[in-house]
Amino acid sequence: MRLTPSQIGMMLLLGERVPRHELTVKERVQEGHAFLVSITGQDFGFDPQRWHDYLRETKAGGYRWGGIAKRIAQAMSDPEWCRAVEELRAGASGREGALSGQ
Repeated sequence: MRLTPSQIGMMLLLGERVPRHELTVKERVQEGHAFLVSITGQDFGFDPQRWHDYLRETKAGGYRWGGIAKRIAQAMSDPEWCRAVEELRAGASGREGALSGQ
């Protein structure tokens, strides 16, 4: 099965391994988020369900993926994925505060 760019982005956002990427879960989530933002011009943060809904509706990046609900649920219940997202969100809010002078 050949994956579309948006499917690869979603896999990374969910912390899944993709070929030729030896990254930590946190790095995969971060890379998936950045990749999805770059191909869509949208930013739904680290919320895989919002990303899926948007991609499914718009077909952005060639997205055509049903049956992902189970994978989203697995990621969102994985302590390692949750910890990675929490760290990324904390880092993002820290950068925003620094940029606004707080």
